[in-house]
Amino acid sequence: MGANWVQNFKKEFRVKKLHLFPSSPELLLEPRWHVRPWVWVLYRLLAFLYTLAWCIHSGLLFGTPKWLILLSHLTYCVLGLYYLTALVNLIVALVFIRRFCRRKVKGAYCRTLTSCPTGGSGEQWALFRIPAPLAAALRLQWLLLVLVGSFSLNVSILYWTVNYPMSRHPIRPFSINLHVVNSFQVLLEVFLSSSPVHLYHYIYLLAAGILYLLFAILFWLGGFTNMNGQPYVYRVLDFGEHPVMAAISALGFSLVGLPLFHFALWTVQVLRERLARGPRGRRYALRREAWWWGGVGGLAPFLTSAMESQAPVFARGDGEPQVLLTALPHGYCSVTSESPPECPSFAAA
Repeated sequence: MGANWVQNFKKEFRVKKLHLFPSSPELLLEPRWHVRPWVWVLYRLLAFLYTLAWCIHSGLLFGTPKWLILLSHLTYCVLGLYYLTALVNLIVALVFIRRFCRRKVKGAYCRTLTSCPTGGSGEQWALFRIPAPLAAALRLQWLLLVLVGSFSLNVSILYWTVNYPMSRHPIRPFSINLHVVNSFQVLLEVFLSSSPVHLYHYIYLLAAGILYLLFAILFWLGGFTNMNGQPYVYRVLDFGEHPVMAAISALGFSLVGLPLFHFALWTVQVLRERLARGPRGRRYALRREAWWWGGVGGLAPFLTSAMESQAPVFARGDGEPQVLLTALPHGYCSVTSESPPECPSFAAA
């Protein structure tokens, strides 16, 4: 575990890790474990409806728009927005892939396995590119996950260690949900999905944290009051009466809390990948080609004996070409095992 962890840690410090679009975009859509596509859609739907219900309940409970100034409420609403974005992106991708397989891939699959030569027109029929709107929506989805992940864990810890001891609010179900269940939802999302977590994405967390702190300062300078009539958002951010404490709290949140819990989520992702690639977890890990082309696309190929999550799983018979799924920066292509994995015949397409 130690050597693997260090190796993954070193790989994080590359400029390309800053990007909000992975080299394999399907990672933002698919589960990490081999569940049926409809089960994954159902999970996305239930997670969104659950979060939406609690957001509505919290808004009605406070009965004022000021409830959104609190970081815990705002973060939970962003979590609901993430679930909605992920659900819509997943449904759109499933519909596109399903239609694509029905209209083009089936014909290309049959021709490739019979008489189409390598680089022929049969392979070109099997090219699928992610539409630009979906690519943009996937960037938004990943950004929302980055933000809501570390912020949710920070909200939970800060509430029970700072806010609750100072205020002694009565513990209600919505408080448990906003400050305990929220972190469980984030950890579950990271564990179940294939979404990557990159350490360099802390820069987006820092930007969001600075924006919220600027809002807290402007809130105080503008003479606004919170739901209790006090001239600050949180007591620890009282720049009027306790400027030193407020400054220390702001710096600690931005420079310690956010990177610390982002690092914790990255570690959870490393453990997830180690488990999925281990001897026991491998049998439950996603088999990408079977999930997309078989489960989503409706193709019925023969499976090879290799059951690794990233291994090619389509084959018609011994000695015959396999149909592989190759992820391009903005699309998928289905090629034979005799073709280069970079799909150069599609470069100009």
